[in-house]
Amino acid sequence: MKGFPDMGSFLARYFPVFIGTVFMAIFSGSAAVSMAGVTYLRGVDPALKSSYSGAAILVLVAVLVFGNVMIARGYPWATRLVAGYLVCCLLFVVPMIQYDLHLLVYGSAVLFPLLGLLLLNSKRHREMRHRLLEIRRLRQAVVAQRKAR
Repeated sequence: MKGFPDMGSFLARYFPVFIGTVFMAIFSGSAAVSMAGVTYLRGVDPALKSSYSGAAILVLVAVLVFGNVMIARGYPWATRLVAGYLVCCLLFVVPMIQYDLHLLVYGSAVLFPLLGLLLLNSKRHREMRHRLLEIRRLRQAVVAQRKAR
């Protein structure tokens, strides 16, 4: 394809920022769920707390995977889904300051979503999403040409 680099150079340029955003989202969700267990759910039966935490992790993983797959497929709206995920994690953790949490644990739970949002808004991530959108449009054009035959 004219104007598009080979897969190796594409991955070398964009994979670090993409996977960095994914890891920050994973760390954000896991920190939020684990901290909820010792703050908001501290008086709940441990078996019930485990069930709630497991269900929350499943929902967070499903949203995160869906959002990142849609970003990789070239859908611009998926960026808002991943950004919303990170903002929700941040807004869930910020009120926990009222509990006596270890400063490093609380600080990292606040830092992870902020770093994820920073990576999501970085020039390289925006450039990658633009390229993926172009690839999606080219893919749709090829499919339309094949259907026209």
